[in-house]
Amino acid sequence: MDWNTFLLRFNELDFCVSENETIKHGLNESTTPESMVVTSGQARSSTQVPLLLEDSGPINMSVPITLTLDPQRPFGGYSRNITHLYATVLGQQVGLSGREAHEEINITFTLPVSWNSDECVLHGHCEQVVFSTCMTVTAAGNIFPVTVQPPHCVPETYTNATSWYKVFTTVRDSDTKYSQDYNPFWCYKGAIGKVYHALNPKLTVIVPDVRHHLSLFPDNKYLFLVKSVFI
Repeated sequence: MDWNTFLLRFNELDFCVSENETIKHGLNESTTPESMVVTSGQARSSTQVPLLLEDSGPINMSVPITLTLDPQRPFGGYSRNITHLYATVLGQQVGLSGREAHEEINITFTLPVSWNSDECVLHGHCEQVVFSTCMTVTAAGNIFPVTVQPPHCVPETYTNATSWYKVFTTVRDSDTKYSQDYNPFWCYKGAIGKVYHALNPKLTVIVPDVRHHLSLFPDNKYLFLVKSVFI
């Protein structure tokens, strides 16, 4: 799996920002986002280079990505200035299999500007907003691709807010979305978040078709044997 494939899997997730979630507060200068929480059922939801050692502990990868927040009609927004959204998913929700399918992946979106209810009050309802965010993925090193990495971003300098407020989001994957257990009221009184990763050709790993190359040079194996005899 290359980084294009890995990030495109996040496009398939739905993030629900609910009015009922507890808002946490912190200071940029001295506080880092607290540890994430995992619940059963639907998962609730300084960059480092991925390491190959599986027991090295969780590491962070921060990449710029587009996040769209689409408030449902009853959603009234937050009076606080929200600067961070965070969630936890399992590897299987982003297409991982085997041992990695059960690994926890923590996601934090750092917004470039605060998100609050000011615009909701102005328009009488909350409208869709699109942010160019810094998405930090925290997980074990074996979760990340070992191919060419995407451009990085630095979450600590991504927002100019002196203090941050973060809110927890719940996550729904595509399998749950289209299953018989689909709940149309899943994000009632909330805002549905969608991630968009634009395909980057520089991140795609193209595996050459060896059979095609051999068909172009059918006598290669014989040339190799002749050379071996005379050497």
